[in-house]
Amino acid sequence: MWSKLVEKFEKYPSQIVVAKEFLRLGIAVKNGKAYCGNIELVPAKIAEALGVDRKVVVMAIQNIESDEELRKVYSSLKPVANIAEVARILGFGVLEVYADSRKVGIVAAISSILARENISIRYMLAEDPDLSIESKLVIVTETKIPGKLVDEFLKIDGVEKIVIS
Repeated sequence: MWSKLVEKFEKYPSQIVVAKEFLRLGIAVKNGKAYCGNIELVPAKIAEALGVDRKVVVMAIQNIESDEELRKVYSSLKPVANIAEVARILGFGVLEVYADSRKVGIVAAISSILARENISIRYMLAEDPDLSIESKLVIVTETKIPGKLVDEFLKIDGVEKIVIS
């Protein structure tokens, strides 16, 4: 998918900023407009938030819709709430795993450790390394995660850093 975006927008670097952010946030493109769920977003406000001209947003939407594959992908996008900050306020456990996303089995290994400790997972979100600055997995758990598990998490192949809160 990422290579398709780069190919489509290689001549329009400011438009790739828009396309990338739409994908990262789950902003859909339908009938020449951008949507967060069923809420229509105003191109001028999108442009302001992304630091681009309104025309760049409009052209990015047009370019997405002019490509069959991108149109199918972007028209199907849905926003997903990252509830990690809310979870901290509510007293749930939050585990952030910074890792090499090309390594297989990281999620399975983390989940196995949590299951062994009888810690229930309420929510999980893995950020795409092509769309985010850092490759990160966020896990919200029913209870706080004991600090004694940090060393065990860090032994998992590909895990680079762990943050527990």
